[in-house]
Amino acid sequence: MSVDFKEFFGPGNDITPTQVEPNLQLILENFMAGIQQRQIGFLPRSSQGRLWWYGFAPTQRQQRETLALLDSWIGPTFSDLPRQRGALNPTDPFDAALAKAPVKPLRFEVMPRRTAHSKAWIHARGQVRDALLVLSKLLNGRPPSEFDAPRTTVEVLDDLGHAIAARDRTVALACLRELEATADLDQSNLAFLRLRLFAGLEDWKAVLGDRDLDHVLAMRRPLSVTQVIQQAVYATWFAPHDASGKEEGLLGAVAELPGAFRPLFSGTPTTSRAQAVVEFLIAVADDAGDDTLNRLLDEAGTIEPGLPVHLRNVLHLHREQAPQPTAPSEPPALLDHPGALSESPLERATGMMARGELHAAIDLVLTLEPSLHVAYLLLTCARDLQSPQQAALAREYISTHHLQGLIGGASARLRDDLAWLEEFTQDGPHLDWRTWLEALDGDHGSAALAAGPEITDTWTPLSSSALTTWLHDASDETLGKLGELGGQFMAAHREVFTEDGAAELSERILAGLALSGKSSAGVRVQTQALLDYLLSTNPASAVFASALEWTDLIVSANVSAVTTTWAIDILQAATATAAAATSPATVEFFYKITNTVRPFKTALNPTDLEAIKLIAGELGAGVPEDLLADQAQDADPGAPYRYLQDSKVVLYSLTESATTRAAQILRILVPKIDIETSAEHDGSSKLAAQAANADVFVVVTASAKHAATDFITAKRGTRPVVLVNSRGSSAILRELAEG
Repeated sequence: MSVDFKEFFGPGNDITPTQVEPNLQLILENFMAGIQQRQIGFLPRSSQGRLWWYGFAPTQRQQRETLALLDSWIGPTFSDLPRQRGALNPTDPFDAALAKAPVKPLRFEVMPRRTAHSKAWIHARGQVRDALLVLSKLLNGRPPSEFDAPRTTVEVLDDLGHAIAARDRTVALACLRELEATADLDQSNLAFLRLRLFAGLEDWKAVLGDRDLDHVLAMRRPLSVTQVIQQAVYATWFAPHDASGKEEGLLGAVAELPGAFRPLFSGTPTTSRAQAVVEFLIAVADDAGDDTLNRLLDEAGTIEPGLPVHLRNVLHLHREQAPQPTAPSEPPALLDHPGALSESPLERATGMMARGELHAAIDLVLTLEPSLHVAYLLLTCARDLQSPQQAALAREYISTHHLQGLIGGASARLRDDLAWLEEFTQDGPHLDWRTWLEALDGDHGSAALAAGPEITDTWTPLSSSALTTWLHDASDETLGKLGELGGQFMAAHREVFTEDGAAELSERILAGLALSGKSSAGVRVQTQALLDYLLSTNPASAVFASALEWTDLIVSANVSAVTTTWAIDILQAATATAAAATSPATVEFFYKITNTVRPFKTALNPTDLEAIKLIAGELGAGVPEDLLADQAQDADPGAPYRYLQDSKVVLYSLTESATTRAAQILRILVPKIDIETSAEHDGSSKLAAQAANADVFVVVTASAKHAATDFITAKRGTRPVVLVNSRGSSAILRELAEG
């Protein structure tokens, strides 16, 4: 925080720090040093025989906490705090200057005032000074909370998985920064994590704009990273033409594709439309062999029935447009040298590998005489393919022809590739998400549970039916382990939980998070996301009531002075649905949450209190009076939103609880606002009209499809779109408050 001490001890203040008694001078120096270091500190002011103290805090939350503590440490005995509640005097020019600070200081007068018989005043002055000195030391000397303490890489990665699953960009980027600062990861692995994160958020522009992308494209990388970049290339260059069936447009797009992206042809089996289209187009542009093109067409048929015909038409169009070779008038000079135009099988295999035709290269190499070059081709292709079948063939060939010794005397890269091959093909259970779930019942140190994102990203997600069966049969102990370790699992299975009718799945995961007793940012964003998924499917009353019970346990484990707004967000989401209106569990949940946040009531901000009053009115419940007691008399919760008066505002999200609550609160705080919510799908005429006509358009990116965001942005033209990167009404209000 920035405080001009010369101005504070200038006109309007009779105290000069260099002219007071040495003991007080030292105290003031310590207070000023603390304030400069963003700690809590106090400064005195004397004028016309009266004495005030001003309390400085770096954040609004710490200011509210300090006010509550001053009630106990100073109280009515020695101050005017019960009456003035620390408010500045707007008619005092000295206070008017301080009121411009982002966090206004607290002010209280030392009581009783100085009189002719001033023993009581002298006593009060000393008591207050000593109390403030001790209080500031205790506040600033507190050990860091769990939110600041260093965490292991595994813990941060787990939170990162939860954040990606919930599509919470704010928490995900915070986890990434923490890994960059504390984890023992090299630059390449951090780049891989960053690209996976952007892919989870469907931020393809960020993938293609990553600072290390050129380095990643030029190096050997995990297959999952290649697939992320393929998806980004598809979304940027090919998706519009592919969606509209414009095959000539696809050919034009691949011709414009920068050369750096040509190595994206992986040669591995394609598993998505984006991957199939990108690989096929690159293969066509590079004039790949018919074996490779036919393999890609066969794989495309397993992805979508009409896709092979679509791609075959692109190939025919390419061949029609390609210039036809003409017969030379005389034989080329090279023909004078027999064999100059022919390639050896080893050269053909090397060319196939260079073009990314890895399957075909391995098939050809397996027919050749053994050599170090053959071993190099086999190891390189097998490692890039990551195919158990092809890796087994490569290992069998190397073992049969006793090439291990030859490889051992070669380069470090070949030795590393051989070590990978032996580990990849060793006997043992095949690792996948099913074995990962089975491991939750056993040893936490198993290979499946220890697998990092670079491994789990290659695992195929479980089907909805398989996951439903497992969650239904899982014991409480196993669910608790899932809640403790399940960040990457949730990131891989997000789509399952967003399906229609998946309310019971969300309820079971909430149970796991509750039973784990875990407190972390990842747990909090995941809880909010799961509650959104569950409530959007009109759950049965029993499922709804059970979900509220588990959610209450999660809130109890995660509430603190810095998470009270999150707790109120949870309360708002749970009560903004049709299920809440008819369930007796809702009122009970309201009282549980308000009781849980009561010890941290000074951390509640004005919009939190407005939300509590709003929900209490809807439920016919009483507002806990002590939650409102510390609200400053001169506080204006609507001030940050006053600029929205007479404006047309649209709040867009596919999960409507947060936008509904934010709109209700804004209507209370800004009576003349014209606000509506939207959950329209992209491309609808209503959404187009809303985007075109709104003065302010807010998109909750954590709960909006990428195509919808692009559609809205296009309709807005040059007018900005306010992007909210976290769930909850507070995130919407926070973005709008910042203008």
